[in-house]
Amino acid sequence: MRPRQVAVLAALALGSLLPAGCGGGGAGSSVPAASTATVPAGKAQVTFLIDVPKNTASARGRSPQFISPATTQMAINIQQNAVSVSGYPVTVPLTPTSGGCTSTLANTTCQLTVTLPLGNYTATLTTEDANATALSSAQNIAFTVRAGTNTVPLTLSGIPHALQILSGARAVHGVGTSGLVLYGSAAQPVIVTAVDADGNTIVGPGAPTYSASLVTGTGWSAAAPASTAPNTIAITPPGSNGSGATFSVTATYPDTTCAQPGAVCSTTFTVKNDIQTLFVANTGANTVTVYAPPYTGGPTTIVTGMYPLFTTLDGAGNLFVVNENDSTVTEYAPPYTGGPTTTISTGVNGPDGLLLDNSGNLFIANGNVTTVTEYAPPYAGAPTTTISTGVNGPGPLALDVAGNLFVPNSSANTVTVYAPPYTGAPTATISTGVNSPFSIVLDAAKDLFVANTVPNRVTVYAPPYTGAPTTISTGVNDPEGLVIDSTGNLFVSNGLGNTVTEYAPPYTGAPKTTITTGLNQPSGIVLDGAGNLFVANYLGNTVTEYAPPYTGPPVATISTSVNQPFGLLLTR
Repeated sequence: MRPRQVAVLAALALGSLLPAGCGGGGAGSSVPAASTATVPAGKAQVTFLIDVPKNTASARGRSPQFISPATTQMAINIQQNAVSVSGYPVTVPLTPTSGGCTSTLANTTCQLTVTLPLGNYTATLTTEDANATALSSAQNIAFTVRAGTNTVPLTLSGIPHALQILSGARAVHGVGTSGLVLYGSAAQPVIVTAVDADGNTIVGPGAPTYSASLVTGTGWSAAAPASTAPNTIAITPPGSNGSGATFSVTATYPDTTCAQPGAVCSTTFTVKNDIQTLFVANTGANTVTVYAPPYTGGPTTIVTGMYPLFTTLDGAGNLFVVNENDSTVTEYAPPYTGGPTTTISTGVNGPDGLLLDNSGNLFIANGNVTTVTEYAPPYAGAPTTTISTGVNGPGPLALDVAGNLFVPNSSANTVTVYAPPYTGAPTATISTGVNSPFSIVLDAAKDLFVANTVPNRVTVYAPPYTGAPTTISTGVNDPEGLVIDSTGNLFVSNGLGNTVTEYAPPYTGAPKTTITTGLNQPSGIVLDGAGNLFVANYLGNTVTEYAPPYTGPPVATISTSVNQPFGLLLTR
């Protein structure tokens, strides 16, 4: 089926035009004001600004080659997590006389404005003639939709000013300029794009082909791009945690583009392999069990105190365990086979939650005495801070990027917020819609999600948390665990419903996905770096793993030494 045809809005060319061949979609044009139509909550507008330099007599005397007059349109397919967004692909007309395009002596400029949920996407672009025959191989570009205005500037020709290395899959995190992290042991794609001096991504017939080679590292490899996806390179890791590599990427043109002044046709990037270890807190056996991928073998077992609920890790890999029934938090050093290196008990009473900040300070929620206590490394002494004002039946805690501490208070039906150094009264008290809060989580935008066990709902609050919440209730039944993926999708474990439900922003409709197979009173849930979901089944004595898009049975079931599992943790 061919992409459907869509209308595009004209982009007005302002100021002096750039010389042909330098990409006119940057300084030589501007994006018109965003549509006055209301953008739904949790979504934003994205404008693809497409510059088509003209094949003029003066342009033919320079490199690179310019676009054939046969190019009349571009097919655009938008995908999220390898699944096409509803309504795509579409076809955008690119000729000087096309509706919604403007033309000058140097170029034609068109744009496509769409509304998408916030998150990470990949667009696949193919230039075509009037008969929808492809004139260039499909190229991928990665882009992120954030709240506010989003622009994706493209040009169908240009001199490369830089080569960008971006993730082509959710298992690859980061960007080439600061280093990538590849989660798991499977081959994963990275996307290479050439960018001109104005920041436009060079696509279509004017784009190069790419190759990659290993510079340093052991056990890594890079595959040659397929002719159908010339700017996507599959990187295969060795499958050993912490292993690193450096790759060199080269852009190849059929002409003298790379000999032009300022042309950049090669770059390097670094990548690290992260193999995540799974920790399971087993309340029925008073143990924490540790499993290495693929999680099918026997565990390393840590014998703890009484009734371990939650765990967390510091930057050095030291493990902290909440022991509710003996009112301690114990610390274990890797490889976690010996006894605790530290036992924290002063100020601890019925602990129901813990977390570490970026400086290594430890926060413990004490359910029996309605306090939150803070401990500085090495955690051997009395608390450095005791928070009590507004605390009543505290549970699992959360911190935002500014260090503000969020405390769910199950006995007071509130969530209280405390600013550093946590010595005063709460800076905010959230009560509207809060009822027996069990757990909380914050997303990248600092929106707060609260699992309320009465009356079976999840409420969502935007900063500064003074307004009415969005309420999620369809499919929610005794919500216990909450987790949010990199694109903003929310997962809820429903203890009495024996389901895990997934909700897409803005979280106002029915579940996007409902997982039922293999679940038995699900409690703790966690996502790994590749998007695989792990669920602790309290009454099933198992941990089940589900691969995206979570519509099939578990890809793994962990049962050896699992006994009434409650909390789950993966290494970062």
